[in-house]
Amino acid sequence: MPGTARPTAVAPARTVPYALVRTTVTPYPARSAEGARLRDLLDRLTALTAQQDALRADLCDDLFASRPGHDEEFHRQVVLPLRRALHNGRVPRPALLARLADLPVRVPRLGAWLDLCGLRAALLTELAAAAPDALAAERSALAQLCRSPAFTRAVALTSADLLRAVSRAARDEGGRRARKEEPSVLRHALRASTKTSPLSWFTAVGWSGGPGPADRPRTAPRSVVREHRALVEALAAALVDAPRRRRTLAHRMTSSARHTADGRALYTRDHTLFAGGRYLITHEESVELAVRPALTALDALAAEPAPLDGLAARLGPVLGRAGTDPAVVRFLDQLADGGLLVPVDPVDPQHPYPLRALADWLRRWPQDAALADRVERLAADTAGFSNARAPERPALLAELAERWRCLLADAGRPVPADAAPLTVLSEDVLSDGAGSDDTGSDDVGSSAGPAPTATTVPTRRSGARTGEDLAPADRLTGADRTVLGELTALAELFDLGHLMRRAALERFVARYGRGGTCPTPWEFGPDTASAWEEAARLAVRPSDDPGLPRELAQLASLREEFTRRVREAAADSPGGPAEELVLPAEEVRGLAGRLPGWTSARPLSYAWFVQRALPGGLLCVNHVYGGWGRFTSRFLDDLPPGAAAQVSRAIRRGLGDGARAAQIRPVGGFNANLHPLLVDEEIGPDRLRSTFAEADVELVHDTARDQLRLRLRATGEPLDVLYLGFLAPVMLPQRLAPFLCDHPGGVVDFRRLLPRHTLAAPGGEVRRTPRLRHRHAVLARRRWHLPAGVLAALRADLAADPDVIPAAAAARWRALLQLPEQLFLHAVPQPAAGRPAEDFVRSLGAPKPQALDLGNALHLRCLSGWLARHPRGVVLEEALPVFGGRSRPAHAVELVTETYRPARPARSD
Repeated sequence: MPGTARPTAVAPARTVPYALVRTTVTPYPARSAEGARLRDLLDRLTALTAQQDALRADLCDDLFASRPGHDEEFHRQVVLPLRRALHNGRVPRPALLARLADLPVRVPRLGAWLDLCGLRAALLTELAAAAPDALAAERSALAQLCRSPAFTRAVALTSADLLRAVSRAARDEGGRRARKEEPSVLRHALRASTKTSPLSWFTAVGWSGGPGPADRPRTAPRSVVREHRALVEALAAALVDAPRRRRTLAHRMTSSARHTADGRALYTRDHTLFAGGRYLITHEESVELAVRPALTALDALAAEPAPLDGLAARLGPVLGRAGTDPAVVRFLDQLADGGLLVPVDPVDPQHPYPLRALADWLRRWPQDAALADRVERLAADTAGFSNARAPERPALLAELAERWRCLLADAGRPVPADAAPLTVLSEDVLSDGAGSDDTGSDDVGSSAGPAPTATTVPTRRSGARTGEDLAPADRLTGADRTVLGELTALAELFDLGHLMRRAALERFVARYGRGGTCPTPWEFGPDTASAWEEAARLAVRPSDDPGLPRELAQLASLREEFTRRVREAAADSPGGPAEELVLPAEEVRGLAGRLPGWTSARPLSYAWFVQRALPGGLLCVNHVYGGWGRFTSRFLDDLPPGAAAQVSRAIRRGLGDGARAAQIRPVGGFNANLHPLLVDEEIGPDRLRSTFAEADVELVHDTARDQLRLRLRATGEPLDVLYLGFLAPVMLPQRLAPFLCDHPGGVVDFRRLLPRHTLAAPGGEVRRTPRLRHRHAVLARRRWHLPAGVLAALRADLAADPDVIPAAAAARWRALLQLPEQLFLHAVPQPAAGRPAEDFVRSLGAPKPQALDLGNALHLRCLSGWLARHPRGVVLEEALPVFGGRSRPAHAVELVTETYRPARPARSD
């Protein structure tokens, strides 16, 4: 194929032998007899409706052809109204059907259609009789779930109002208020029992494939509570504002200096703002000063931070003055007041017990003893939250929030009046084995039982399965690891990270020249952000675009060829659009050898979020992100001993022999950014707590491999810089962007391979995409995009259904769109504004995906209210694995594993 490399023999990427295990603590309820009967009736109704729909077009033609067999009046008064009703998908009026005379005999399809109508009417009668009992059974199951201690603990951390609604649902008392709250309560119950995003007692996290005996004792999930770092950092900043405290801290320059040809020195400085919520907001600005000997000398001296008096003692002799000279002291004070000379943090941002450390620091001053005691008590009471039962939690959270407000106000930094609600703590749930609650009821809707001991929740019956308690179906097999290794090259082909790297390199060469050097990487931060925006535009440009660089044209050509082959196979599918597309296995296996050589000049790692779908053993890929241990990192300190060592070994092996790696670990007030050091060295703002300061590293164009690299200024050694935090880089200071994006891989979307088909529907057209699979791995599930007009028609149809549940309307739409019974409901992505940080914040506010079971009476009852949360339309995605209708309560289990692809020698493409 022109423009792409010839296939070469390349070993597939390596898949690690371990996985992070994320398991819902609360299982999804088993089906009831009443629910199973209703589900069967709904399936039969949907099948009958589909049969009627299949007859409709030909029947309309038959009715048109029947004109010679009756007079004009019969045709005008009976046949034409019947055809209009059928054409529009309406059920003809009974009075019209009573006047058909011998028409069903003369038109056999009409007779068959009427027989189906009779069966449908009988089914609707059965459904009307079965719905109340099924609805009562589903409400009873919801009530049981709402009595689960784990669920109520998690809900209490979310909202006190929601906890009260859950409490009412747990008592299953009915009433107007409970019915009004039911959609919201059920939505959160579905989040707890079907989704595996770690948040409080919704999901437990464990480890699979770690060292140690397989028969180690099972333990119940345990809670790990931490004070929220946004508040901790706001308090530390407030305490440092006091000159008597600030002067004792070591100071450094806000950044390295960028000297210009006209004798000016450029610096970057930032101001961190606390506005509530879960992370800090940073405002950055550039500062320009005239180059003076004192400033140049201080740049070098402050590379090793020291208190202001210590810096004065160093600077004075260099300038030919005494270290106590008032002019030297005044110069340093002016820089400190202007934010160019900044104090280091009084406590390491990654400190495991920051409030205790702050209290110890405060005790240096006798006048701060009472303040130190308040800080330490706040730390102790926060840690004690893990033992609190659900009814106690809202009051404890409110009390902690009020104490934080008072503490910050007394420290001189009151919380802004328009701040977001304070997030005072985070809670993770860890499990070394089995055990969770699924039917315990000591928290909500029943009499209070004894408080749990330590940080565990009582266990009843089977529990959340993690670590060594995994069922065989929930473990990764050798075949799973092989298929993920093969898919790594396909992920590379559709990874925006490769495009970003080339866009950043083009910008760098244009600014600094081929082989150029940027001695102050912060200066390239805005260009790094712009390279991400440019990469999104480059991804949609064709390979023959004359403005596309040769390297990107190679990649685009290979993407186009692969996409064309997949879509041609879909077009050849008999009987209409294919429900599932299977990638050519040999082509996928050979893809690594066809990728352009520049893509493999750096090592690469991906994190694969997967679930097992039974029966059939399909491995469903939920997400692909960047690897290097990122999505295990925040839990490693609390996982079994040896887990961190396993991840560290995998990272070192993935980087390759001789590679020198350093982590960068900004917190940004976001608790999920707390994680251990997994390589030997670290880059930080200064050398007090890290191996290298930002000023020790420069950004260069490595012409030998045509790559943009970070390297040590002192030795010229290239560095692999790893950012393993959970907070998106766009939410961190832009000055850090070159460090955060040294390994940018992980923005992968396999859906770009898929053909899109349209289905006519009331209110517009539905866009549909098939399932995508490579061998037994599902890369994309079937999807239906319902725009706003179609969604409005669906809601109107649901509202017009007069029955206890909108069974007939649901069956019509299932048959029309060929929907499976169980789905996930997604918000339609908002159009990109072109500003990554703004787009990211907007995405956080969108409704979260939720499970939807069209065979469940209570789901159908709540469906219209759920759809009302999506005025711009919805995306329906098949649930794979399914979550409902099982014979036993079932936990959702998701595994997070990684693949590593080493760097390879450059080749001529």
